[in-house]
Amino acid sequence: EVYGHIHGDHRSQEADCMAPRSPYAASKASGDHLVNAYFITYNLPVTISRGANNIGPFQYPEKVVPLFVTNALADMPLPVYGDGRQMRDYQYVRDHCEGIDLVLHAGVLGETYNIGTGKEMTNLEMVEILLDEVGKPRSLIQHVEDRQGHDRRYCMNVDKLMALGWEPDYTHEEAIRATVRWYVDNRWWWEPIRSGEFKEYYQRLYGSRKVIG
Repeated sequence: EVYGHIHGDHRSQEADCMAPRSPYAASKASGDHLVNAYFITYNLPVTISRGANNIGPFQYPEKVVPLFVTNALADMPLPVYGDGRQMRDYQYVRDHCEGIDLVLHAGVLGETYNIGTGKEMTNLEMVEILLDEVGKPRSLIQHVEDRQGHDRRYCMNVDKLMALGWEPDYTHEEAIRATVRWYVDNRWWWEPIRSGEFKEYYQRLYGSRKVIG
């Protein structure tokens, strides 16, 4: 998100200018600048990592993959923003953690490292994989009006991290399927969360959003 919307076939490199387009993304970029300033000014021993979209066990159901899995299991619509063709890199959380650990122990001080699969897919492709994994029809897909500041494409170049000897154990499709299976097998964890305050949150976020297809 700190790189903003990425045009064409370019994959964001660590030295690229940051161009966040939402307050949330800007707060992340600000954190990077602050950490880098401490390194330059006080020689504080730091490294910076920038991760792609994380998915995996115990992710709160408000996030897109667990939200869609749990909706699908309840035969509820899956509210896909806009045309669903926003490009994202979905990585398994264990891969991300291993990348962070490598950066901490083998990264060059003061340097930044992207962590992700280096591949991309549309949100609609992600949803179709998810539905296939749970055996639910694609008629559950419900396109709703897009949210403000929603970047069309994120994709990072991870060559710098791979030069340290890292590579992900999961492709983005494998990460999605593994995550889906975890939520299918662990209703005990997420079903209580989806009651009460979560229902109010869901209604605020999606209840008045216009259906476009």
